[in-house]
Amino acid sequence: MLTYKKKYNVPYYESDANGNMKLPSIFNVALQLSGEQSLSLGVSDIWLKETYDYTWVVVEYAIDIARLPRFNETITIETFATSYNKFFCYRDFVFYAENGEKLLTISSTFVLLDISHRKVVHVEEAIVAPYQTEKVSKMVRGHKFGELNADTMIERDFHVRFNDIDQNGHVNNSKYFDWMIDPLGFDFLSGHVPEKIYLKYIKEVMYGVDVLSRVDMRDKTSHHEIKTASNHAQAEITWREK
Repeated sequence: MLTYKKKYNVPYYESDANGNMKLPSIFNVALQLSGEQSLSLGVSDIWLKETYDYTWVVVEYAIDIARLPRFNETITIETFATSYNKFFCYRDFVFYAENGEKLLTISSTFVLLDISHRKVVHVEEAIVAPYQTEKVSKMVRGHKFGELNADTMIERDFHVRFNDIDQNGHVNNSKYFDWMIDPLGFDFLSGHVPEKIYLKYIKEVMYGVDVLSRVDMRDKTSHHEIKTASNHAQAEITWREK
């Protein structure tokens, strides 16, 4: 199992009103790091597309947060592939403060997507061999999401714009999180920070459509859905007061 790490200084434009690093930025920086590791091993995203017409797609995150990185803080991020099976590849990202304190851990699940046919394909040994990780027979059981309560949930509409789309031709996965938390409002978001996040991507969202963000708050946990005619993403976020 190979570990790839780098230092990162949190810029102003990736910081929220509380001075914390935004969760969408955390997702984007993490994926950038995994892409850099792939490049260093000779299996870059460009190589993958040119050789197989495949791309990596995240389908699930589980995130434990002790503290969010702060504006202008220099952190260390490390990533490593943990295991894989016929359909899924598992990778962790760990963020550390300068003093070595563990800030947060992201456990992620990836699939390989055939770009032309827009379908999930089997994991090819030649693609994952450079990461020197373990092949397992069992699939990691994902989080089980509950139903939202129609009587208490809040809804908000969003239109998918050009800048919401990434090079894979669908909405960038960090955008879903923006849509999910926005209905919670400024007062709640400025007074709370997330401790635990489960996030699952179910179906791609494409350019030009309108999506519905639904949220249902129960105790300290918010339950989220992103929908059109069908479900596209789900999340559960446990919050604590700032």
